Amino acid sequence: MSVCMSTLAIDVLLKSVLFRVAPENDLLMGHNHPGMVMKIESKYPSNDTIRHIAKLSRKYFKDSRYSNSENFPTFTQSLANDFIGYAESVKEYVDTQCQATLEDLKNKFKAMP
Repeated sequence: MSVCMSTLAIDVLLKSVLFRVAPENDLLMGHNHPGMVMKIESKYPSNDTIRHIAKLSRKYFKDSRYSNSENFPTFTQSLANDFIGYAESVKEYVDTQCQATLEDLKNKFKAMP
């Protein structure tokens, strides 16, 4: 469950920034974490660690949700601990490197009816 919840947290964190950067982007409807990071990096600093985490998160996103996955035996306590750390790293990146500016917020709310 920890891997599942961590990949979901990573998904939501990345989408929170993507929604600000590109609110009409099709990536918001899926779980392409590396694609989201690439789009986010068009506005915010790139980070090799976050790119790596996004790839791993995408790799395990589906399998972590279904207990009948053939890859299920790979979900160990160690992997769970790693993914909890990955989610924390993405949160740190979002909170510190991808902060909305006042101009971002003005543009977002000006566009709303």
